[in-house]
Amino acid sequence: MALKDAVPLSPPLEEEATAAPQKRSMKRKRLTRLVSQEDIMEVDHRSTSPPRSVSEFDECTTERKNNQFVNPLSCPNMKKVHVAALRLEAELQPLRSILTRLMGHQTHNRKGIFNVPVDAEALGLKDYHRIVPKPMDLGTVKRRLHSMEYQSKDQAVSDIRTTFLNAMRFNPPQHPIHEAAKELLIYFEQAYMNVEGVKDKSFSIMVPVAMQPAQAVSSPESGPLPSLSAPAASLEASEGSNTPAAGDNPLVEPLPGGGALIFQPLEIPRKTSKLPPFLPHSCSSCQGRTCPLCQQGCLLHEPALMVCHGVHCGGARLRKGTMYYVSADGNRHFCERCYTNLTPVLPGVSENDPCRYKRDLLKRSNNEEIAEKWISCNKCAVGVHAICAMHNGNVEDDSKYLCMECEGSRQGIAVSALSSTPAPSLNGFTYVSGSDTPVSVDSVGFARGPALNSESLPECAISEFIQSKVAKCMKAVPNADKTITVRVISDADRSFSIPEVVRKHFRMATENGVSIDPPSEVNYRQKAITLFQKFDGLDVCIFCMYVQEYEGDHKYQSGMEEGQSLPSHKRRVYIAYIDSVEHFRPRECRTEVYHEILVSYLATARARGFETAHIWACPPSRGNSFVFWNHPSSQRTPNQDRLLNWYHGALSKAIGCGVVTDVKSLYSEFESYLSELESATNEQRGRMICPPLLDGDFWIEEAVRVHEACLARNIKVRAPTEVCVWNVTPLLSSELDPCPALQLAALIKDRVMTHPASVPFRRPVNAAAMKLQNYHEIVKKPMDLGTVYAQCVVGEYHSLGQVVDDVELMVSNAKRFNPVGHFVHTKADEVLSLFYKELAALVTIWDASTGAKEESKSWEVYAGMSMSLDERMEIISPNLKSASVFIEDDRSCDESRSLNSASLYSVPSSPVLSALSFKGNETDQELKISVPCNKMDKQSRRGKGRGKARRGSLSPKTQEPPKKLDLIADGPAAVMQRMVGQDFWMLDKRNAAAPPQSSTNGTKRRRSSCSSTVSVASSFEEPATKRRRQAWVGEEVSEAVRRMRTSFFTCSLRPKSTPSSSEQEKMQEFELYTAEFDRKKTSCLDMSSPICDARHALLEFSQYRCLEFDTLRRAKYSTAILLYHLNNTDAPGVVPQCSACDGVIKEVRWHKVRKATEKRRITKFMKPIAPEPEYHQEELCGCCHSQHAEKEQFIPIPVSLKRT
Repeated sequence: MALKDAVPLSPPLEEEATAAPQKRSMKRKRLTRLVSQEDIMEVDHRSTSPPRSVSEFDECTTERKNNQFVNPLSCPNMKKVHVAALRLEAELQPLRSILTRLMGHQTHNRKGIFNVPVDAEALGLKDYHRIVPKPMDLGTVKRRLHSMEYQSKDQAVSDIRTTFLNAMRFNPPQHPIHEAAKELLIYFEQAYMNVEGVKDKSFSIMVPVAMQPAQAVSSPESGPLPSLSAPAASLEASEGSNTPAAGDNPLVEPLPGGGALIFQPLEIPRKTSKLPPFLPHSCSSCQGRTCPLCQQGCLLHEPALMVCHGVHCGGARLRKGTMYYVSADGNRHFCERCYTNLTPVLPGVSENDPCRYKRDLLKRSNNEEIAEKWISCNKCAVGVHAICAMHNGNVEDDSKYLCMECEGSRQGIAVSALSSTPAPSLNGFTYVSGSDTPVSVDSVGFARGPALNSESLPECAISEFIQSKVAKCMKAVPNADKTITVRVISDADRSFSIPEVVRKHFRMATENGVSIDPPSEVNYRQKAITLFQKFDGLDVCIFCMYVQEYEGDHKYQSGMEEGQSLPSHKRRVYIAYIDSVEHFRPRECRTEVYHEILVSYLATARARGFETAHIWACPPSRGNSFVFWNHPSSQRTPNQDRLLNWYHGALSKAIGCGVVTDVKSLYSEFESYLSELESATNEQRGRMICPPLLDGDFWIEEAVRVHEACLARNIKVRAPTEVCVWNVTPLLSSELDPCPALQLAALIKDRVMTHPASVPFRRPVNAAAMKLQNYHEIVKKPMDLGTVYAQCVVGEYHSLGQVVDDVELMVSNAKRFNPVGHFVHTKADEVLSLFYKELAALVTIWDASTGAKEESKSWEVYAGMSMSLDERMEIISPNLKSASVFIEDDRSCDESRSLNSASLYSVPSSPVLSALSFKGNETDQELKISVPCNKMDKQSRRGKGRGKARRGSLSPKTQEPPKKLDLIADGPAAVMQRMVGQDFWMLDKRNAAAPPQSSTNGTKRRRSSCSSTVSVASSFEEPATKRRRQAWVGEEVSEAVRRMRTSFFTCSLRPKSTPSSSEQEKMQEFELYTAEFDRKKTSCLDMSSPICDARHALLEFSQYRCLEFDTLRRAKYSTAILLYHLNNTDAPGVVPQCSACDGVIKEVRWHKVRKATEKRRITKFMKPIAPEPEYHQEELCGCCHSQHAEKEQFIPIPVSLKRT
C-alpha cells in the first residue's frame, strides 16, 4: 500500500467516504469549489489518533531509507490550499502577458508614464488626491499580480482599468495623457475579451469625459438626465466596479470639495478575425481533457536547450521550427547558415572526437513539443496533470494513482503508524496565494512522514549566519523572515585541468623570485548556497549561488618546493554563478535580500581566512539559463549595465559593512604583470606572470581562443602558383630577421613551401574531402608545413630540435600512409632533403654571426638554440661566394612581398643552384628595393585629419580626469571609478570604444600601385609595441580584459597594513557584523550530490526531468523533486535509463522527438482528421539506437550524470 493511502482523512472528508457516491458531475462541481480565505485560516485540531510508540518511529525510519516518496498533498488542508493556488494562478496567468504589453507599449506608454505612481507633491498637483480617490499604476498591479496577492482576476482587471480611468479623470479630454489612457484602455479591453472568449462584437464602458464646476452640478430636482444606452447599461449591471458612485444620477459623480465628473459610454469595438477558428486542441497526451485541479488543458514544457556553435551566431539559441545539424555526441549544433560555411573538418575537434567531419553531422528539425505528463485515476479514470498532483513517477506507480475524490471516498482505509500522530505545532510561516501577508504553517497544513521541506537539509555555520542576516532584511514585513530558509545543498571537492596554452605562455612566480610552470591541475572546493521560501505550505527554491574556494593546494609537475607560496594565488574565492527566479515575496525586499546573501557570504569567507574575492559580471543571453531551467517569461534578463549596477550596489554595501576593504579591476593585475615584463630577466621575459586561475574564468578561455585563431591564420599561408620561375639572385645578410624563429619560418615559407614538391604538404590533410576513411587511425598525430610555419611564427617551439622533429614527423606520416612508389611517398623524401639543404645554408650564416672558428658540419650543433620570439642574433655576412634563389610570385597572404622572405644562402651543392660570383663589398652596401606604400603612412603624412580617425580614439586626451571619489563614503559611484582605473573615458557612455579602423577605408583590399624606395635594413627596426614578442598571448589577453575591465571585480578581504581612521572604524563594524558567525564550526559538510555538485549537472537533470521554474506550480513541484533527491542521493530518476534494455545511459542519450501538433481551422470542406498515434517517450542508449528502425526520430543529448 502506498504511503499516501495511509493518511487519515479529516472529518468532513470522512463523511463523504461513508456516503453513497452520487453523479460524477456533482462530484466534480464539489471538487472545483474555490477555497475562501476563511477556509485557509481555519485550523483543524481534532484528531482521534493515538500517540506514537518507539516501534512506529523505527518503521518511519525504515521507510525513509527505502526511498519512499510521501506526497506533500497528503494533508487535507494542504490539498485545499494547493487547489485554490493552482486555479488562482491559472486565472491570473493571461493577465501577465497583457500587462507586459501595456507597460511596454511603444506608442501610448513609451516613457512609462503609467508604470509608476504619480508623485503629486513633486509635480505640484495639489488637487490630485481630491479628484483621484484611489491612485493606481501598472507597476503596482504588476507587483501584486506576480506576488499572487489578488484573490481573483476581477480584482486585477479592476486595478488595470482604474489606472487608465484615473488618468482620464484628472486630465481633460484633449490632453495627451487622457488620449493615451483612452487608447490603452481600449487596447486592454480588446485583449481581455480575446482571453475571456467574449463573442459580442462590441460593448460600452463608462469613462470620464469632462469636469463641471461646483455651481453647475445638477440636482435630482432639476429634471431628468440622459440615460445609458442598452449595451452600456447591461455592462454596468454586470460589472459593478465600473458604476460611478453618483447617488441617484449615474452619469455625474460629485467630487469632495465641490465639482463633479461627467461620464459617458465609450464604445469598445471587438477585433474579429476573418479566418475561421481553430479546432479544439487534442493530442495523444491530453486527449482533449481538462485537469480538474488547475482547470487547464494541455500544457507544454520547454524543449531541451540548443544553441548554435557557429561563428556567425555566437551561441545564439536555435529558433523554433528551423532545420539544424547536430554532432553524434550532442555537443555541437549548427544552424543552416553556419553549416554552409563549415570546413570539411569541424573546427576545435580533438583527435579522439567521434564526430570530426562535416559529413557526420545529423540533420534534424527543431519542432519538438513536450506536453506535461498526465496520470489517470485507477478508480474513476479522471486525468490530471502529474505536476498538479505532485506525483513522482520515478518512485510512485502511475497505475495505482487515486484522485483526491476517490481517495477520500474509499471504504476501510487502513491507518498506519505513519499517519497516527497528531499535527505538531509548527513555528514556520508561509505565503498563501491570494494574500499579501504570511500565515502560520499550522493553518495550511503539513506533509506527514519524511516531509519534503528545506528544513530537513543539514545546517552549517555559513547557512545559519546568512539566514540570520537575511531575516533582518525582511523585518519590515511581519513574519516574512520566518518563510525563508538558507541551506548549503552542495559542498564538495572539485578540480579542473589547465590548458596547455596557459602552461606554455604563462609562468608562476614564488615569493623568493623563482619562476615555475603553472600547475597542471587546480583544486578547489565548490559550494552551492540556496534560498528557499514557503508558498502555500510548500518550499520553492528562489535563489542559488555557486562559489569556488581556492586554498592554493594545486598540483605542480616540477619546480614547486614545500613551504613555498605564490603571492598572486593565495587563498581566494570566486563567485561563479548567481541565478534567481522572480517568485520571491515581498518583491520590494528582493534586491536587498540578494545583496545580503552575497555580502554575508563574503564576510564568512574573510572570517575563515580568505584574502581575495573575484566576480565576473556576465549576463546570460536571452533564453539561456545559469542554474534554474526555464525562467518566468515576465522576468527580464539583465543587460550588462543593469548587472554592473547590481554588483556596484552589493559591493558598496559590503564596503559599508567593513567586509570588503578595496575594489579594483582584474586588468590592474595585468597592468602590473605587463610592467614586470620589461624588467624581467631573459628567462622570465618570454612569459607573463599567470593571473589567478579560476574555473570557467574569461581570460583562460580567451587565451585558448586567441592562440587557436592565430595558429589558424598563419596555417593558411598563400601557396604560390604551380609553375614557379627560379631566378638566381645574390643574397644579402641584411635581409634576414634578427630572430632565429622568424628566420626558420621564412626558410619554410619561402624556400621549402615554394618548391613544387611541397604541394601535398602545405596544408593539413583534408581526410574528409579526399575520402580517406582510415587516415586518422593510421596517422595519430598529423603534421604539415603550414602548421610548422605557424608554430614558428607564434613562438610555440622551445628549440630548433623540436622544429626538425615536426618536419621529420610530417615525412614519416606521409611514408607510413602511402606505399613505396606512391607520388606522395617520393615527394616526401625530396622535401626532407630540400629542408636539410636549406637549413645547412642557414647554419652557415649562424656560424659567421656567432664567430665560430670552424664551419658546423650539421644543424645538430644548434639543436638547442632557443626559438623564442624574444631571441635576437646579430647577423654577420659569411665570407663565401654563393648564390641564392629568388622565386617569382613570392607573395604572402596579403598580396605584398614579404621583407624577410628573400632566399637564404645555399650551399653550392644544391641541385637548383649555379655557382655565381659577386663582389664582396656589395654585402656592405645598403640594399634598396621597391615595396608598396602603406596607406597608414600616407595618413600620417597628411596630419591628424578629421572624422573617423579622431572619433575612433579610445582615450581622448582632451578629457580631464574626474574628481577622485572616496570608496567608503561615495558608494556605487566610487566603485565604478575604481573599476575603470586610468581609462576614465569609460565613465562617459557617449564615448564608446569604436572598432579599429581598417586601412582600406571600407574598400576591397588590393595591391597598392604606389611604391617608394626604402631601406630593408631600416624596415626591421619596428617599434616594440608592433613587434610580436614571446609573451604575445598574455598581451592580447590583457587587451581583451581591458575592453571589459568593468566586468571583472577583484575585491580585497584583508585589512590594509596602515589603515586610516575611517578604515579602522570599518574594521570594528566588520567585527560587529560577524559577531553571530561561529568561527569554530567552519568544518566542511562533505555534502555531495550528483545533481548539485556542478551547475551544468543541475541544468541537465532539470531538462531531463522537465523541472521548470517559469510558473509557481512548476516551481513547487521542481523544488519538491529536488529536495527528495537531496535527501535520497541513491533514489532512482537521476541517471537516465534506456527504455529498451533498462540499462544506465552513459555519455549520450538518444531522445525521441515528439513533433508539434498541427493546428487546423474549421472549414466547410475539411476532411476528417485521423487520430494522432499515441506517443510513448523513449530514451535509448547508443547500442539500442543503432538497432532502431527509425533513427531519424531521435536526437542526441549529452549525459554527464553518473550513479553514485
